[in-house]
Amino acid sequence: MSQTSSTASVPPAIELRGVSRRFADPGGRSVGVHPTSLIVPQGEIHGIIGFSGAGKSTLLRIVNLLERPDAGEVVVHGETLTRLSAAGLRQARHRIGMIFQHFNLLHNLTVADNVALPMRIAGERPARIAERVRVCLDFVGLAEKADVYPGRLSGGQKQRVAIARALAPEPHVLLADEPTSALDPRTTLDLLGVLADANRKFGVTILLVSHEMEVIRRLCHRVSVMEGGRIVEQLDIAGGRIPEGSRLAGWLQDFGAVGPAASPSPSAPPQDGAPSHFALEAAHV
Repeated sequence: MSQTSSTASVPPAIELRGVSRRFADPGGRSVGVHPTSLIVPQGEIHGIIGFSGAGKSTLLRIVNLLERPDAGEVVVHGETLTRLSAAGLRQARHRIGMIFQHFNLLHNLTVADNVALPMRIAGERPARIAERVRVCLDFVGLAEKADVYPGRLSGGQKQRVAIARALAPEPHVLLADEPTSALDPRTTLDLLGVLADANRKFGVTILLVSHEMEVIRRLCHRVSVMEGGRIVEQLDIAGGRIPEGSRLAGWLQDFGAVGPAASPSPSAPPQDGAPSHFALEAAHV
């Protein structure tokens, strides 16, 4: 699938080359991801949207080889993960953060220890771990919760801890699998602001799966639409708008969702070459 001229000159952070992954569902039907290619430029927030069973989460998990593809290649920041040894893949995964739908925090560890966990596993120095935990908890607004256990946090706070944990090793790429689907609308807006800030301040590339159109509309610069295990459309939505006449616009209208062009465009151009998107300015209003 061809890329727009605005992104063609930007080196890819993620490149999937003809990847596929097939499963059999309980009825014996073949499901998963058909041969699919995707390029996500550095610094982009790219959304993947589609109905349940479209292959969204499988495609996301192929990026860090939590699902190893049956065929094709996975390249992250110029490194072909599908050709690495087990030790090389473990090292490469330190540069790929992941946020899960249900937080995946360890409830017998404090907030600070949860954030520190991936760095401890990687063998980082204690002083370095302590500094990154402090910086990341401050970034997500939970510095005062460092010694609290997850059971005493709200759902939104738990997801903020999960974001801090994903950012602690200073990843190049952040994968987010339905990160707001367990949250109420107000908390969802807060979390989208945190993710937009992570993209803007740290330059981290974000690949996000969601079935919530407003999450995609508010946060993403581009979106890939999946149906039946394939990407069937890619759109630039950096102004918060769904192009009229697109397959996605028709899909939304057919199923009674919010129609296109409900969100305003940014009032000012982005700074420092950051991708233009109104969420970067409006998410905190």
